[in-house]
Amino acid sequence: MVLLLPLLDRRDVLLCSDSKSSYKSFAKLFDYEHETIHATKEHIRGIYHVQNVNAYDSRLKNWMVHFHGVSTKHLHHYLDWMRLLDTQKDLSANSLLKMVANYRTKDYRLPPLTLI
Repeated sequence: MVLLLPLLDRRDVLLCSDSKSSYKSFAKLFDYEHETIHATKEHIRGIYHVQNVNAYDSRLKNWMVHFHGVSTKHLHHYLDWMRLLDTQKDLSANSLLKMVANYRTKDYRLPPLTLI
């Protein structure tokens, strides 16, 4: 998140989270609007919810189980791989090899991750 801070316009940011106090502190520190969803009482309040993030987190954890743990050093590669699988539904062996070859030459960029 720290890497994103210079790119975010505070007027366009709305943080929706569960009731963990660290999110409230974070929003206050960076002057972001913050909506809290109390999961024990509600799952959605009007347009505010955290269901997309929770669903992605669940899919990611289930997928990562196959690796029996990952190193923090290489976590970004696993996240890129997961994003690739999520965004490229008709992925063939040839197209994957082409992407990998182009990625090594820095010509290929994965599409941005969208949780909404």
